[in-house]
Amino acid sequence: MTQVTEKKTVQPGSKFKTQGVQALFGLLMGVLISSFVLREEVPITVTGVLFILFVALISFIISLLIHETGHAIGGKLGGMEVMNLSYGPFVYAKVSGKSRFFFKLPSLGYIGRAMMRFPERVSDKAMQKKLLRLIYAGPVSNIVTGGAALILGYFIWPSGIILTFAMVSLFLGITNLASIETPTGVLTDGKMISILKEKEPGAEVILVSYQLLQEDPTGTGHWKKETVERAEQIINRYPDWPLAASLLATIGPYYYKSDPDRFLELTDGRAFKKRTNKAVVLQDMIDIATATGLYFAGKLHEEPDIERKLQLISNKNDVTRYMRDAYLAIVYGEKSQALAALDRVDRAIGEWHPLYLEGSSEQKVTQEIRNHLK
Repeated sequence: MTQVTEKKTVQPGSKFKTQGVQALFGLLMGVLISSFVLREEVPITVTGVLFILFVALISFIISLLIHETGHAIGGKLGGMEVMNLSYGPFVYAKVSGKSRFFFKLPSLGYIGRAMMRFPERVSDKAMQKKLLRLIYAGPVSNIVTGGAALILGYFIWPSGIILTFAMVSLFLGITNLASIETPTGVLTDGKMISILKEKEPGAEVILVSYQLLQEDPTGTGHWKKETVERAEQIINRYPDWPLAASLLATIGPYYYKSDPDRFLELTDGRAFKKRTNKAVVLQDMIDIATATGLYFAGKLHEEPDIERKLQLISNKNDVTRYMRDAYLAIVYGEKSQALAALDRVDRAIGEWHPLYLEGSSEQKVTQEIRNHLK
């Protein structure tokens, strides 16, 4: 298949503008803090500093609640459904149609997340508009509440506590509008906005991800053929973007039983890559999807240097780590160790997982491998 490479670029002017706004914000906050301390004659003591740090921590937690709830409200206004809301390790999720609460450490380095889906098919244009509303709603909620608190705490009812909350809330809102792709492959709100507004390429990666989620939220492979073909084209269009390549792990269940050889063609050049510090977890997921394709194609044992390739997979995520162990055990002919590793995969997913959600497709794979080994 011919691959079309599209280089991702960032408009220098846009980046400079963002940095300028952040620098101006920092300067403004510095002036406000200094003038507030001088005006109110606030004594500088160790106890006072520790108290302000405590207030800042509480303010951050409240600001995070406002931010993610703002996303959820923005999504609901666009007709979207809440799949899960993460506030640090505290998670609200819909599992089998029921509301559940979990304590799960975040994955991929995000502190909070509002995962939404469209219950019905919408056009790309309408989806872009609704997604922009969803994404803007988080930082805008912080900026509005932070701005109101700033006016209240500085001008109307002078209070160091209120002013601290204002600064933390404003900081969270403004920094989230910066266009950044983190080393783990996560996009900030600002990056998503920039892409969806087509200031940077890649909008189709986001759109097809939501389309796949709309058609089959369980991720077990029940997508329309044309949607999967669209995902294929996008994967080939962005060969060097981990987020686009990670679509392989999403669409794998569509091919594992029906056409694993076709899936392996898609993974060519994208799997078992030498590790860097960038998007390691996403690359691990791609590699496990490839190993799964090899297994269902009956080619796991004959894949050149397969032991070394599997050992590239890191320990950063329990699910991919245990799947790696299972495939290595299969290669070594150690059936009992493979079955034990598959059991650990299921336990790692549990009732709900930050990356795999209910884990329907992963547990389907582990069960099919388990049945084959037995």
